[in-house]
Amino acid sequence: MKTAITVIAAALALGAMNAVAGPGSFGTGGTNVCSTNLVHTNVVSTNFFGPLSQYDLDGDGTITSSEFATVGANMVQELESRFLAKYDANQDGTVTSEEALAVNQAIAERWLTNLLAHFDLNGDGSISTNELPRFGWGYDHSSLAGLDLNGDGVISGDELVVAAEALADDLQERLLAKYDANQDGTISPEESLAIQQGIIDARIQGILARYDLNHDGNVTRAEVNTVLQNRFRFPGGGFHR
Repeated sequence: MKTAITVIAAALALGAMNAVAGPGSFGTGGTNVCSTNLVHTNVVSTNFFGPLSQYDLDGDGTITSSEFATVGANMVQELESRFLAKYDANQDGTVTSEEALAVNQAIAERWLTNLLAHFDLNGDGSISTNELPRFGWGYDHSSLAGLDLNGDGVISGDELVVAAEALADDLQERLLAKYDANQDGTISPEESLAIQQGIIDARIQGILARYDLNHDGNVTRAEVNTVLQNRFRFPGGGFHR
């Protein structure tokens, strides 16, 4: 982790000089590798609303299995493009362990920079327990205090480096566990596509499970209306068939 130490040390130096990274969450900032907030098709039918509208390509009020397949395939490609744009530095379609680690170390660096910007009130590159706010921020301060490995009341620069390196390692392990099916340290196009396909298949199956009342593989406007009417008829109880 020598590279990580260099990167994290640079972030500590920025923090010590009162570099401000801007307000925000102290989460891992983009660990959700497969975001499903996709750019949807421009075809919008008045027969459906919201997420369902993207599937009704011909606007006839019925989403056929063919339309699900077509839109689903586009979604898979969109997810794959986003994944590769984030991790595939040399754009060869394959994500190596080194490429993934560089991204995860950068995430850990941002986490540490944000942490110092918000909690290192005197700009000395460390965080004392009396610098932790008593309320607010929506952050688990007990976990933050847990970074004080020696329990001396100060989260030192060295302890922050350890925490950031651990974060980068954890992100790396989770990414490879999810995508690297053959555990060779490299995420091939086939491996990443399989994950994206699984995500979209699950989404479409969820839509069918909710709205395809006659189980024919299609979703009609009438079926959607029935589900919505039942939702209002039985508030808090889901829908009833």
